[in-house]
Amino acid sequence: MSSIIIFQVILNGLAMGLIYSLTAAGFSLIYGQAGILFFALGEVYMLGAIVTYVLNAGIGVPYIIAVAISTGGLGIFGVLLERYFFHFLESENALTYAFASLALGMLIAGIVLELFGEQGKAIEAPVSGVLNIYGVILTKDKLLVIIIALLIISFLHLFFKFTKIGRAIRAVSQDEDAAELVGVSLASTKALTFFLALSTAGAAGGLIAPLFYVDAFMAGPTLMTTLIVVVLGGLGSFVGAISGGLFIGLVQSFGYTFVGGIMSLITFIVTIIVLLVKPEGLFGHE
Repeated sequence: MSSIIIFQVILNGLAMGLIYSLTAAGFSLIYGQAGILFFALGEVYMLGAIVTYVLNAGIGVPYIIAVAISTGGLGIFGVLLERYFFHFLESENALTYAFASLALGMLIAGIVLELFGEQGKAIEAPVSGVLNIYGVILTKDKLLVIIIALLIISFLHLFFKFTKIGRAIRAVSQDEDAAELVGVSLASTKALTFFLALSTAGAAGGLIAPLFYVDAFMAGPTLMTTLIVVVLGGLGSFVGAISGGLFIGLVQSFGYTFVGGIMSLITFIVTIIVLLVKPEGLFGHE
C-alpha cells in the first residue's frame, strides 16, 4: 500500500473528523453543563450551513464573514433557547428536555424545508486550487476548513483551561451545588454554555458548506454521527468529543477508501468494540 495513499486518506479523515469534533463538542458542552441531551444539534448544524449559503451565495457576503455571522447568530439563538425555552421547562426528568429538543429540531427542520426547499445547493469554494505535498493532494478549501476548525478547538481548550468563566463552566459540570456555593452564577454559565455549543455546531455547518451540497436533510445523518462520537469519546467530555470525532473521521476515511459501501456498518462495529473494552468511552464521563 502506497504511503501517499495513506497520507491522502488521513488528510481526508482529518477534515471530516474535525467537523465531527465540533458538533460533538457542542453536544457534550450542553450535556456536561446542563444535563440536556440536545437532539436539535443536527438542525443547528444545518442552519449553520444554510445561513452561510444564503449570506455568501445569495447576498454576496464574503465566505469567512458569512461563517462568522452564522456562528454568532446561532450562538445568540442558543442563549435565547436557554433563557426562554429550557429554563421554563423546570423538569427533573431528563427525558422531558430530550423530547423537547427533539420537537424543537423537528420544528426547525420543517420551517427550513418549507423556506429552503428540497433541492441541495452548492456554495462556491472560498479559495481555489490544490496543494501537492510530495504527491499528497490537498485542496485549499479543505485546508481552510482544517485550519479554522483547529483554531476553534484550540480557542475552546484555552478558554476552558485558563479563563475564570471557562473554569466556572467546568466546575458547574462537575458539581453544580458546590459551584453555586462558591459564587458561580448558574444562569450565566448555562447561557454562555448554550452560546458556545450552538455557535460551535453552527460553525461546523458553515465550514462544511463549500465541501458538500447544502440541503434541508443534513441534520439527521449529522446527529447520528455526533451521538456515536460523544458516546465513543465519553458523554460530556470535551477531550473525548474532539478525540472521538477525529477517530471516527479517520475510520470512515479509511473505510470508504478500502471497503466502500459497508463503511457505516464498520463504524458501528468499531464503536461497539471500543465500548465493550471501555464502557465509559475513551475518556470517560466528566
